[in-house]
Amino acid sequence: MTTNDIEIQNPTYENFKGEIWSKKINAGLDKTCVMLQCVNRDYQADADKGARQINIITPKEVKTGTYSGSISSYGAAESDKAQLKLNQNIYFGFNVPDIDQAQSNVGIMDAIVSKAKTAVESAIDGYLFNEYKNAATTNVAGSSESALTLNAANIYAQFVSLAKMLKTSGAITPQKRGWVVIHPDVEELLLLCDEFTGAANLGDTTLSTGSVGKIAGLEVFVSNNVGKNADGYVILAGTKDAITYASQISKIETLRAFNSFDTIVRGLYTFGALTINPSALAVIKATVE
Repeated sequence: MTTNDIEIQNPTYENFKGEIWSKKINAGLDKTCVMLQCVNRDYQADADKGARQINIITPKEVKTGTYSGSISSYGAAESDKAQLKLNQNIYFGFNVPDIDQAQSNVGIMDAIVSKAKTAVESAIDGYLFNEYKNAATTNVAGSSESALTLNAANIYAQFVSLAKMLKTSGAITPQKRGWVVIHPDVEELLLLCDEFTGAANLGDTTLSTGSVGKIAGLEVFVSNNVGKNADGYVILAGTKDAITYASQISKIETLRAFNSFDTIVRGLYTFGALTINPSALAVIKATVE
């Protein structure tokens, strides 16, 4: 047998290029990751350029006064400075049997992307939800030591109170909608609450992707990744002004497995978040009965 008789297999890796994975995974996360529906991505463009630390300057309140023919003082232009650090890293990896077959079967590619997305999603939800600890102290009801008790009879009143916190702090306005993220155990109470309007009954096409309805003017998102701990339940509400988020698919690699005819596909997802407006978050710490 000569060299010319041997068919050299040169599998192409076009379907596994980093930019293709990045677009597919990020698009999937944007559609289904609960907490990503509740944050802003104002600095994503900087992350797309490779920045791992983004400096954010937020102007403080502008001075106002009564005008009576002259202005005596303008006050100094002050700003808060903070840094959005992309310092969270999650890896994912899969063995793909016979890469040529995988490339000829779009369903395999989609299934792999879906699993990679799911693996990353729960970590993002937990990380972003944990920003509840940065809510303004005036916007927190209940505590680990003295949690509020929720039931079907009082849950609507508690959500009205939650929305009021955000309106009082100026976070919710006619132009800025509020959201609330809850655990399925709390959702169960909502479903028994006459005041809760499900998305199916509301017929409101302006609901965000993943929202299950509204209560007290807040869009309701449900996730079993967040909202429950050893002390009870945490209900987090806010507006998109509260938390900013950015991410990168830092690296995508494909390599042949050492001891099989599989291909290994692995990636590194890097992200970070920053609470830039604590007054745009509100929290209830509760138990459920």
